[in-house]
Amino acid sequence: MKKYLVFFIFVFIQYGFAQTVWKADIPVVDKSDYYNIELNQELVGAGLAYIKIFDEQNIETPYFIRSTDPIQEINSFESFKLESNITKDSLNIIVVDNNKLENLNRFCIILQKAETEIFAAIRGSNEKEKWFVVKQASEASRVGRQTADNTEMMIIDFPQGKYRFYEIKLWSNSSSPLDIQKVGRIKNTSLYGNFVEISDVKFVQESDEKNTYIRFPDMKHIYCINKVEFGIKNKPDYLRHAKLIDSVSYDTERISLSSVKDNIFFINDFSFSSNTSVVIENKNNPPLAIDSIKIYGLRRYVCVYLEAGKRYNLLSDSSNPISSGYDIEHFKDKISTDLPILQLTNQEFIPEKVAPQRTLSLIEQPVFLWSVIIVVGIFLIFVCFRMIRELRKK
Repeated sequence: MKKYLVFFIFVFIQYGFAQTVWKADIPVVDKSDYYNIELNQELVGAGLAYIKIFDEQNIETPYFIRSTDPIQEINSFESFKLESNITKDSLNIIVVDNNKLENLNRFCIILQKAETEIFAAIRGSNEKEKWFVVKQASEASRVGRQTADNTEMMIIDFPQGKYRFYEIKLWSNSSSPLDIQKVGRIKNTSLYGNFVEISDVKFVQESDEKNTYIRFPDMKHIYCINKVEFGIKNKPDYLRHAKLIDSVSYDTERISLSSVKDNIFFINDFSFSSNTSVVIENKNNPPLAIDSIKIYGLRRYVCVYLEAGKRYNLLSDSSNPISSGYDIEHFKDKISTDLPILQLTNQEFIPEKVAPQRTLSLIEQPVFLWSVIIVVGIFLIFVCFRMIRELRKK
């Protein structure tokens, strides 16, 4: 049996973890300095931990990644003064004071993580007496993040305006309120708009009695996505719960599609590939047909010091990750973000070499293995039966 176990483990290792190799050239520069090199979305999806940069003498060159996470790069969070923060049952009512009368179109709310769906509605007022509708009730977008204090960020977009006061109502499908810590905005909000659309998204959809299934069989590469947009046109009122699932990385993201919102969702580094599917729960409603799906990756850069006149190349090999961090990581806060941006050239994808399939021997045939299992099972049942009979006699 050990022989068969070793065989199955070998097959799993060989075919369960496909090797991915990318190569690209970095343009030669005229001045020795730090540069930001924009990474293509295929490189990002292949894995940032596998990227290495070599000079013309094949010496490894240190670097660090900028904007590896939509949250990590944000250090300019501005909190608003809260006029009130009332909780009652599952309802949070927060009144924000926009005392600078700034034009606002987004609130960023920091809260303790909660495994529940969260809905939001916003009203505006200039004197806290007469209130006007700003945003109808809809599910809020949440951007998960790994933090020591176990918090997450919730983003609420609404039509631009400059009311003095904004009332935010939050509620969930649980019986308890949310633990809201602060409400504010991010100065560098362009970070959330700094996405690159991934173009090769074609999908097929089919439905059964309860669900609609959407699959992406033609996806050629793995992508790391941070935003997904569903287009649903000319449909009546609907509210459908759905899940994005990747069967290889086991990434799962729960979303809700609604006729009263734009169906744009921010996601924290979801692995998207031909193994990804979307499952929409229709329950007893007619199947919900999706007209379009757009996915986006966050724009990311390699920051590296390049010497003038020298040639460099970039290699991403999934079989050879970086063993340890570079010293430059400790100084990245001192290196300017406003650097010249270079584009990779001659990018080449090297397909995995697939070993030719061999003919299975008799003992490796499924029929033979199942026969052995059945015979062993019958033998064990017979032995157990004999032991029980002997115990009864005694």
